[in-house]
Amino acid sequence: MLLHAFVPSSRANGPGLRAVVYFQGCTLKCTGCWNLSTHKFRGKDVSIASVVQRFEDARKSAALEGVTFSGGEPMQQAPALAELIDQIRRVAPGASFGMFTGYTKDELVTGDYVTRPRTSVANRTELWRSIAAHLDFAVMGRYDHTSPAVEALRTSRNQELVLLSSRYREGNFEQQLVEISIEPSGNSVVTGFPVLGFPV
Repeated sequence: MLLHAFVPSSRANGPGLRAVVYFQGCTLKCTGCWNLSTHKFRGKDVSIASVVQRFEDARKSAALEGVTFSGGEPMQQAPALAELIDQIRRVAPGASFGMFTGYTKDELVTGDYVTRPRTSVANRTELWRSIAAHLDFAVMGRYDHTSPAVEALRTSRNQELVLLSSRYREGNFEQQLVEISIEPSGNSVVTGFPVLGFPV
């Protein structure tokens, strides 16, 4: 799978303390997207087992409630996403899963989304069903910079917070936050919702 970044703990990407997996690659090209560096399908090609190991290492340092998948566009690597969810579920049966996707629920249900490697519509609809069966929540819809939002986890008003299990209610999702993580290498990762621009 192509990985952009892994954040071992965040409170800005869903309920509780969560690891965040940023997939590399997105063809949706939402105007004003602030994750431009995640768009090209080039970068760190890592094994799913190595990402699971990062999650396990993060759990040793903090009481993680779950994992949120972001990007880039996670659904454009749906086969890898499905396998990653399965492997994390094996090592952490009680973990919750969330996802940010630029696709709408209708697009996902009908298989009207792009995958790498390419898969048939039937495979895409089945992939979404298998992924959705494990997700507790997802934020769905393209980012629209002309329609900013302040609701939890949403950056534009057209986006929808979809609850896919009974684990959470709307009230479990807190106000928008911005976090800056400094990696051991010295690289910084900004996560959350910089609706007023990036901190300097």
